[in-house]
Amino acid sequence: MSSPSRNLVVDVGNSGTKAAAFTDGEMMLPVARVKSGDWSAIDGMVTNLGVQNIIYSTVANVPSQRWTDKWKKAGLGVYSLDRTLPLPFQSDYQTMDTLGQDRIAVVAGTVGRMHTARLIVDAGSCVTSDLVDRNDRYLGGNISPGVTMRLRSMHEHTARLPLIETGTATDLVGRSTGQALLHGGQLGVVYEIEGLFGRLLTVHRDLQLVLTGGDAPLLLPYFSIDVLSYPNLVLLGLNQILSTYVNKHV
Repeated sequence: MSSPSRNLVVDVGNSGTKAAAFTDGEMMLPVARVKSGDWSAIDGMVTNLGVQNIIYSTVANVPSQRWTDKWKKAGLGVYSLDRTLPLPFQSDYQTMDTLGQDRIAVVAGTVGRMHTARLIVDAGSCVTSDLVDRNDRYLGGNISPGVTMRLRSMHEHTARLPLIETGTATDLVGRSTGQALLHGGQLGVVYEIEGLFGRLLTVHRDLQLVLTGGDAPLLLPYFSIDVLSYPNLVLLGLNQILSTYVNKHV
């Protein structure tokens, strides 16, 4: 009996790195969180988990040749998410070379898991909203400021508005300046997403809203429409891209 295939996927973000191992397509929890650029910690996972293939997504902090040479000499497949890797979906996007790796990954993460049109919202430093039809064709998306960016911007670009932290909104409108900022900065993201979803629903009648990203738990309680929550959609998508390539070329 052959041993199960094990992949390691690594998502290097602005504030940290997330990594997870997959065995035959199933994620092995928990997700590891390490300091960005700490490739020695990733190397430890490679060794301890018996990894066969690695994919990493990053616009900076790429592993040095020291690490990639080590992994390749050990017989591992080492891949970077770039334009050389085939994607498990078709796209109508006009500038694929500038499409963010995180956006590519979340779209790929829904392939094979969903069979309807979907609006995928990744709520992080920025909020990205990406539309995929029921045939797994990527149609495009939007980018807007994230919650923290909105709150900071209102403070930094005005004379007297205070800087407030995210929190719990208790009504539909704020009853103080602090609450008004919280509602506008935090709930405003929810209203923006729901507005876009409602307009797209007139064209894609089977549309489903999918939510992921670091601010997803902050926003999830306030939606008035059904939401599918996928906390690790980027990691799922990276594994989907890696598995698609390995299955076709190895």
